[in-house]
Amino acid sequence: MLEQEKDAPNKNSENVQVLQSGSIRRDPFIRAFLEKMPSDVEKTFTDAQLLQVKIMYGTRAKASHMVDIRTVVGAWNWQYYLVFLFGRNRRDLTRAEQTISNISRVLILLLGTFVLFCVVTVSLYLLKSFAGIDILPNFSFGLWHQLSG
Repeated sequence: MLEQEKDAPNKNSENVQVLQSGSIRRDPFIRAFLEKMPSDVEKTFTDAQLLQVKIMYGTRAKASHMVDIRTVVGAWNWQYYLVFLFGRNRRDLTRAEQTISNISRVLILLLGTFVLFCVVTVSLYLLKSFAGIDILPNFSFGLWHQLSG
């Protein structure tokens, strides 16, 4: 029990340091929280109390996403909510997530390289056909004839 009492001042000193860096009342979560109550009640909160409210209930602010679709789908007795979010990941990745991310980057790079190679090859083939250059006599893929005629 003595150890818990010793730890309590450390927690309070951390809270005081957070409060000293700027007023908690400027925080978007706290502003929204205080707007929902009467002004006489709002004035009774200390900064330390507001900080504890934020720690307990407001640790995650509503993130803004490039795509944020939220709807309810259902009929008769059942309903399901559908949420589709798309945006930049700002979280720290675990080691497993970093590995998957690196593998997917390599696969996307390889796929992009293959697609670029195919586009360049077909373009050079069409350019060769347009110029009338016949590398293999009496052989054609028929791509130039199909596009030109």
